Amino acid sequence: MNNNFLSDFRNKFNSKIKLQDKKESILFSPDTLRKDLNHCTIEEILPHLIVNSSMATIESKEKMWVATSMLVRFLSSYTNNLVVMESDNPVGMIGSKEVLHGLYGNPSNDFFSEHTVNETMNRGLDVTSPKSRVYDLLRKMNYHGRDFALVQTTDGDFSTISARRLLEVGILCDTRLKVSDIPSKKIVTFQKEDTLGFLIKEMLQNNIDVVVLEHTPLFVTPQIIFEKIVELNYLDGIDGFLDSKINSLNLKSGKIISDNITVPEMCKIMLGMKNAFVMTQDNVLTPWDLITTLA
Repeated sequence: MNNNFLSDFRNKFNSKIKLQDKKESILFSPDTLRKDLNHCTIEEILPHLIVNSSMATIESKEKMWVATSMLVRFLSSYTNNLVVMESDNPVGMIGSKEVLHGLYGNPSNDFFSEHTVNETMNRGLDVTSPKSRVYDLLRKMNYHGRDFALVQTTDGDFSTISARRLLEVGILCDTRLKVSDIPSKKIVTFQKEDTLGFLIKEMLQNNIDVVVLEHTPLFVTPQIIFEKIVELNYLDGIDGFLDSKINSLNLKSGKIISDNITVPEMCKIMLGMKNAFVMTQDNVLTPWDLITTLA
């Protein structure tokens, strides 16, 4: 058997053991809430969400160009998905996955100008009780591979919980877990001569929002792709968009951090970034990694 394979297997196995050994030490630091993560509720950890409604909404009858325009502004915020409304009731959500999937199947102005949100949205909207345990929410998000949920406020409205919002939870954790304890994962990369079609396919197949330019800290997110689409007037008169080269996009640069800092310190760094993406020597990390780590 290949020695490199055995070495990689041992490293991944040891990383998981380290993570499990330290997991029980995760507490919340405020003196008034010295409780284990397994027992804290959403209303205890994020009380402001229960009092104030915070979500971005869109009517189901709106065209896809409206949704895409809104997502350009919201994908790097605390909401990261739009809540789809019908008769003042939430009936679904739409985010980068839905838009990219629709775009990949119909890369034309027709998708944005003729198709509605109702045709493209995800109807699997998760509404979580304020009394739900944060740990249960994290496990559910991890299981479904979706970093978005609604929690009902005291006046009956809703607030959104996303991976970026959960960075607030990560900052409050009192734990010895370090960035180096987060198991390394496959780093999905691209080259400058690759096409947008290749890039979008990689995002959809790997269920990721960040793809890295090989051997660099530069990366692309769905938001960057949507910015280009808006710049091109939602592909009006544009043919072969998926065949365009990735170097036509405005690439962003990730922040390089030490893998010796703690997970709460990592969360604090991410919370101060517009594009929450950091890199170590061996790993790339987004707010989604906080969910997989704590869950």
